[in-house]
Amino acid sequence: MLTGERATGKTHLCQRVVEEAQRRGFSCAGVLSPAVFEGQEKVGISLVDVVSGDERPLASADDAPHGLRWGRYRFVPSSLAWGADLLTAATPCDLLVVDELGPLELELGQGLAKALDVLVKGAFSLALVVVRPALLHHVKERLKGRQPVTLEVSLSNRDRLPMRILSMLEEERG
Repeated sequence: MLTGERATGKTHLCQRVVEEAQRRGFSCAGVLSPAVFEGQEKVGISLVDVVSGDERPLASADDAPHGLRWGRYRFVPSSLAWGADLLTAATPCDLLVVDELGPLELELGQGLAKALDVLVKGAFSLALVVVRPALLHHVKERLKGRQPVTLEVSLSNRDRLPMRILSMLEEERG
């Protein structure tokens, strides 16, 4: 599990690991959720299929009162359903990426919550799962006795972590 505060580069780290893992011949699947910016302002979140690179809008920061909301974001139901389908079909694979499990999944049981079932089944060599520090206990409770390695991403270590994660992947695949 990757954890860390906002803007420490967790999604970028996942992207780097996927690119290098694919270059090395590992099968990778799952979803990435990069931020969408207008200038310096974060205005939304995209959802990207790790396999195909297809991208869809996941959430937008707006004041619209309708729809599935968490905080300042309104989520796109069709993109959430697409992401859940991608995760359900993602395994078996060498590297499973779930960026990220947040309050929508862990507190409301919505969004990409199906990822938790995929993680429990374990049909992958290594999973890279992004979770905010305050939500780590929720994920650990749902993993039914598994003891995941938790790596904290910070501005000072984020450039060293991809090689560490790739080493873990190589060890797991054996």
